Amino acid sequence: MIVTIFIIALLISAFFTTLEEEDTEEAIRMQVQGEIKALNFENPEDAYEYRETRIEELKEENDLDSPRTERVLRNALDMMVLDFGETRRFAGRGAQRTQILSIIMEYLPYTILLFTTATIIYSLLAILIGLKVAQNIGSKLDKFITVLGATFSSVPVWWAGIIFVFVFYGILGWYPRPSPSFPSIHNVGYLGYIKELLIKMSLPLFTIVLFKLGGRLYISRNIVSGILEDDYIMAARAKGIPENKVIYGHALKTAAPPIVTTAALAIITSLAGALITEVIFSWPGIGFLLQSALYEALPTEPSVAVFEDRLIAGITFLLVIFSLVGLYIADIICAILDPRVEIDSIFTEEVK
Repeated sequence: MIVTIFIIALLISAFFTTLEEEDTEEAIRMQVQGEIKALNFENPEDAYEYRETRIEELKEENDLDSPRTERVLRNALDMMVLDFGETRRFAGRGAQRTQILSIIMEYLPYTILLFTTATIIYSLLAILIGLKVAQNIGSKLDKFITVLGATFSSVPVWWAGIIFVFVFYGILGWYPRPSPSFPSIHNVGYLGYIKELLIKMSLPLFTIVLFKLGGRLYISRNIVSGILEDDYIMAARAKGIPENKVIYGHALKTAAPPIVTTAALAIITSLAGALITEVIFSWPGIGFLLQSALYEALPTEPSVAVFEDRLIAGITFLLVIFSLVGLYIADIICAILDPRVEIDSIFTEEVK
């Protein structure tokens, strides 16, 4: 895994190092051009000589005189230890923090709170309802859930978010104006802060659960319904074993590995948030931070946009790490739950 992470770090570093180099060279050229105009050289040769000398000096100051491969490797090694450097002009909320890791850690808890909570809720609901539906294949409930799942799973969450914000905020006025800011704990106290947090979290949480539940429910229903047709389930029913014990003691145990694996992957990948969804609801998570890093107007210069390539690289690297760790954890969970899977490792032996 370490080798895989290092290769990914190299690829991300190579891409964003090139972008940063191009942006820095352009900024240097503009700075030198402004200096030449301010100095007002009479001799064009003096202006040319000053331009070349000054550009070399600024390149050396910005570490552009070293080979690109050396800079790519150095940046990749820094990524491996989560040293993403500092932003150019983008600062964290409240205090003027410019350390990229600190800024990401400001926004990450909000993403975990919203998307991980939503993922846990719709995964549990999908398992419970899916078991019930699987016992009644072909019934009206099954047909209703199938149509509902197919419909909701085909609707983008961000599109539903736009409709819900328009209805619940614009028309009904039941939901506050979407805003990434929260009141200070010192002003409203802990209970007031939690109340404001839950109010702002309610609509995006409801939207995510509602439109993610359908697809997850359909998956659980198909997995369990297939298992209920196996011979050992038929034999258990023929022996007179109570239906609840057959479902929760036999079928659920067999269905657990694929269901838990998909749920674990969903929870881990939920750490990445959703760029458009967080922007629609103005939820201050990783997706909202990424949008700000891609394009953020400066308060002092509204016409000037900040493109924070180092911040984007840091976010990208962390999201890849989350995905890789999620896959690794899902494999371990699958090996522990499924008796048909055996892997030789000290870890699994200790767990078992």
